[in-house]
Amino acid sequence: MKNGLIVRFARLPFRRKLLLYSIVLSILPVLTVGLLSSYFASRSVQREVDQNHRYMLNQMQVQLNQFMKSIHTNSIYIATNLAVEKSVREGPGIENLSVSLEMNETIRRIRSTSPVDFNVTLLYKRHNGFAYSNKFTDQEIAQMRLLTILDKMKPAENEAIVVPAGTFDDQPDMLLYRPVPIQSAYTDGVLVLHVGPDDILKFVGSMEHGYGTRVIVADEQNRIVISSNRSEMGKPLDAVIRPGKDGMREEGAGEVAIGGEPYKVYAEKSATNGWTYIALTKVKALTAQSERIRLTTWIVVSALALVWTMLAAVGSSRMYVPIQRLTERLVPRQRRERSRGDGLADIGAYVEHLADTNRRLLGRLNEQFPYLRQGIFQQLLRGEMSERELAIAAEHANIALQGEYVFVCVAEADDISAFDNTYREKDRSLIHYALLKMIEETFHGVPFCAGFTPKTGQVVLLVGMNDAGEEAKASLLRLADEARRHVRDYFRFAVSIAVGSPLRAFTEIGKGYEEAVALLGHRFILGEDRTIAAEQADERLMRLSRETGETQKRIVHHVLHGNTDDSRALLGRLVAQLREAQTTPETAMGLFAYMLGELDYMLQQTGCDIRQATGEDVYRKLHGLRSLPGLERWLADELFPAVKAHLAAESVTKQTKTVREVMSYVERHLEDDMTLQKAADRFGLSVSYLSKLFKDESGVNFSDFVQELRMNKARDWLEHTDMPIKDIAGKIGYASVQNFNRVFKQWCGVPPGEYRKQRRRLSG
Repeated sequence: MKNGLIVRFARLPFRRKLLLYSIVLSILPVLTVGLLSSYFASRSVQREVDQNHRYMLNQMQVQLNQFMKSIHTNSIYIATNLAVEKSVREGPGIENLSVSLEMNETIRRIRSTSPVDFNVTLLYKRHNGFAYSNKFTDQEIAQMRLLTILDKMKPAENEAIVVPAGTFDDQPDMLLYRPVPIQSAYTDGVLVLHVGPDDILKFVGSMEHGYGTRVIVADEQNRIVISSNRSEMGKPLDAVIRPGKDGMREEGAGEVAIGGEPYKVYAEKSATNGWTYIALTKVKALTAQSERIRLTTWIVVSALALVWTMLAAVGSSRMYVPIQRLTERLVPRQRRERSRGDGLADIGAYVEHLADTNRRLLGRLNEQFPYLRQGIFQQLLRGEMSERELAIAAEHANIALQGEYVFVCVAEADDISAFDNTYREKDRSLIHYALLKMIEETFHGVPFCAGFTPKTGQVVLLVGMNDAGEEAKASLLRLADEARRHVRDYFRFAVSIAVGSPLRAFTEIGKGYEEAVALLGHRFILGEDRTIAAEQADERLMRLSRETGETQKRIVHHVLHGNTDDSRALLGRLVAQLREAQTTPETAMGLFAYMLGELDYMLQQTGCDIRQATGEDVYRKLHGLRSLPGLERWLADELFPAVKAHLAAESVTKQTKTVREVMSYVERHLEDDMTLQKAADRFGLSVSYLSKLFKDESGVNFSDFVQELRMNKARDWLEHTDMPIKDIAGKIGYASVQNFNRVFKQWCGVPPGEYRKQRRRLSG
C-alpha cells in the first residue's frame, strides 16, 4: 500500500504536486513551531513559577520569622517585666493603683516600640478572673472565652502557644498565650497578645502574586495561620486543600484541588518552627498561554490549507512567488485580520510582542534581585557564609565578585536623630536608595562596587580592588571625599565615611564592618563630615576617644548616685582633655550633648527625664553657652546638683521598697548560693550601691541578714522536723555539711546534731 501511494504520487501532474508541496510546506512549519512554542512556553512558565514559588516562600519565611520573633519577644518583655509580675501577684484594687499604672505604662511603651501592631489582655487567674486590656471591655473579653481556648489548646507547663485566627468561633485574631510570671505554669496570670489578620498581612506583605499565585501558611498542627482568604484562617489544612492523585508532599512541588479547581502547589517546611509554607497557582493560569498558542496554531493551519488550495486551484503556475508570501503569513488569525497584507511584518510584530512580554517578566524578576543581594550581604556581615556558599549565592543573584582585596566603607549620617526627624518612615527607604546609588555611582571606576543599607542612616559599600597599596588606598579616600561632597550638595544632611583595612576575602567583611563602625566613633573628636581611614586614626586620637567615652560614663554614673564631688572632678578632667586635644567647638558641643543624652536616658529608667529634674531645656541651654569654662560651671554648679536633689526627693520610698523586694527575693532563693553580687544583678544595681542601701534601710549588713535567715531556718527545721542535716545544709545554700556545721556552731555555740538533741530534751 505504501509503494502504491508513492507510485500514484509520482504520476501526479506537477501542478498538483506543487499544490501538495505548497500545502505541506505551509502547514508543517506552522504546526511544528506552534506545537513546540506551546510546549516550550508551558515549560518556561512552569520553571518561572517554580522559581517564583521558592523565592516567595523563602521571603515569606523570613518575614514571618521576623513577625513571630517580634511578638514572642514582646510577650517575653511583658511577661518578665517586674511591674507586670507584681500587678499579677498583688491584683487590682485602689491600694495597688501605682502598680497598675506602672504596669499599664510598661505595656504601652512596649506596644509603641513594636514593629507589629498588637493588643494586650492580662488575665488575673488568682484574683477572681479579673482581666486588663488596652482595648477590649470586660464584656468583650468574656465573649472571647480566652481561658476556655487556653484549656482546649492544652499547653505544656510554661509553653507559649499561638492560636491562629478563626481556630474557634468568634475568634477573629491570632492569639499568643504566655504565663505571668513566665515560670508560673499559667497558675497566676495569663498574658494574651491579639494580632489581627490585617496587621499580620501588613507586616509580612501581600499573600497574592503574579499568575494568580497566593501563599498559605500552616502551623505544625496543620492549622492555617495566614491566608489572603480570611475564612480559611484557623481551619485545618486538609479542610481547605484536597490532595491530588499523587497526594500532597510535605515539601516540594505537586498538585492539589481547592473548591474542585486544580492548583499547582509548592510546599516548604520551616526548620525553625515546623510551619509549612505553601504557594498555590491555578493550573488553568499556567496552561492558558500554551493553550492559546496551540489553538492559534490549528486555526492558522486550517486557514492556510484552505487558502493554498484555493490559490492552487486558480493557477498553480503562479504559485512559485506566493510560496514565500504564504509562509510569511503563518501568524495567529487575530493578527492576520488586523494586518494590511504584509505577512512578514506581522510575524516580526508578533515575535517582538513575545520578546516584550518576556522582557517584562525578566524585569519583574530583576526587581527582586536587590532584596536577594541585601540578604546575602547581611549574612556576610554576620559571618554566616562560607566561600562556597557565597559563590553559589553570588551566581544566583548575578553578583560578579571581583578584586583580590575588599575594602569595607561605611557612610553614616552624622546626626541620626535629625535624619529621623527630617524624613518620615515611608520616605527613608527612598532616601537610602538614592544615597546608595549616588555613592555607588561615585565609586563606579573600581573593579567591584556593591552596597546595601543595614540600618537607618547608614550605607555599607563593598569595594573590590586588585591592589591594596598606598595608591589604591589614596584613590579610595579621594572617592570617599567626593561622595561626601555629593551628599552635601543633594541632601539635607551630611555623612562621615569610614574606610576599613583591606581584607583578603569577601567572607571577612564582618571584621571590616566592625572596624569601620569603630572608626566612625572618632567623629566625636575629629568632628563631623569626615573621611576616616584606619591609617589616619592615630593612637593618640583613638586613646582620647576611648578616654572621653569612659569619662562620660563615669560622670553619668556619679551624678545618678549623688556623688557630685566625683562628678565635678571627672568633668574638670574631661574639659582638660578636650583643651589639650584642641577640639573644635562643634565637636565639644556634640560630646556634651551626647553625655546629656546618656544622662537623660538613665533618668528615664527611674521614671523621670532630665527636663523634670532640672526644670529647663538643657539642650537649648547647652547650645547657648559660649565657652568651655561656662559650660563646666553650668554642669557642675547647676545641673548636677539639680539632678541630685530631684533623685534624693524621689528615692526615699523607692529605697525602702527596693530593700523589701531584695529581702523577699533572698527568702525565696535561700537554697541558692546567695551573694550580694547576685542580688545586685537581679535588681539591676551596683554592688556598692545595694550594700550601702541595704545597710541604711535595714540596719544590718547584707551578709549578716542572709546568715541570720539561714540559721533561723536551720534551727526551725532541726527542732521541728527529722530532716537529715545534709538535706538542711543543701536547702539553705551550703555545698558541704562540714561548712554548715562550722558556721552553725559559730552562730549557736553547738553543732547541729547536738542542738537537735537539746531541743528535743527540752520539749520532751
